[in-house]
Amino acid sequence: MQNQNQTIQEKIQMAQKYKEEGNIHFKNQDWKKALTCYHKVFLYINGLISKEDELAQYSQNQLVNQEESNIIQQLKCQTYGNMAQVYIKQQKYEKGMEAAQNSLKICNNIKVLFRLAICNIELNNLEQAREQLLEVQKQDNQIDISSQLKQIQIKEAKQDRVMAQAMKKLFV
Repeated sequence: MQNQNQTIQEKIQMAQKYKEEGNIHFKNQDWKKALTCYHKVFLYINGLISKEDELAQYSQNQLVNQEESNIIQQLKCQTYGNMAQVYIKQQKYEKGMEAAQNSLKICNNIKVLFRLAICNIELNNLEQAREQLLEVQKQDNQIDISSQLKQIQIKEAKQDRVMAQAMKKLFV
């Protein structure tokens, strides 16, 4: 698959090709093939190091210029964000959270923050989810978060009922 003799540009082009192929599989709801393609993106771009990196002088890897570095960072950000959405579709919320967090470490993306909030709702990290949703709305008030906030309220009410039942048993 990956050839050490490939140029940086060829590696970036292959990574972009796999990301686009993954997007097609996503649209066709073939989650497994989409994830496979998204993982292949990283096979091509991991290990490419910016010339500006302080450790670049020690690297055995290929060094990239600033423009290539920007393209790679954007590709990583988008691919992790896409992976988060696939994991949400598969109801693998912990993996979705991890992918979303990886994306957000690279760049600020409102859609990815929204996906992270969805994962947190499903994993009952309700306070984090609420904060993330409010940040989403603050950054883009066109995004409707009302159904997710309602979901949080329902889950909190259920948790309150469970807690009340447990307390009742303690003091009987």
